[in-house]
Amino acid sequence: MTFSGLACMKLRTATIIVCLVDAAAWALVAIATFMSGSDAATKGLDEGAGLIVTALFLVTGAPALALVLLGRAPITALTLALAFPTAFAALFVAAVIAFA
Repeated sequence: MTFSGLACMKLRTATIIVCLVDAAAWALVAIATFMSGSDAATKGLDEGAGLIVTALFLVTGAPALALVLLGRAPITALTLALAFPTAFAALFVAAVIAFA
C-alpha cells in the first residue's frame, strides 16, 4: 500500500467519525428543540432553531456522509463534515448576541 493510499484511508476514517459526531449533535439539538417544554410564547423560536439546524445538517452533514460512504471526493466530504460544527457555532454565537 502506498503512502497516498494510506493517507486516503485515514482521511476517510476521520471523515466518517466527524460525520457520526455531526449526526449525533444534530439529533440531540433537533430532539431538544422540537420536544422542548417551552411556553407558547417561545415555542416558535425553539421550532425555528430546530428547523435551521436540520437544514444546516441537510446541506453539510448529510452530503458529507453520502460522499464518504460512496468513496467519492474525500477532501470535499471532510470539508462539508467540518462545516456543520463551524456553522452551528457561528449561528449559536449570532443568536446569543442577537438575544442578549
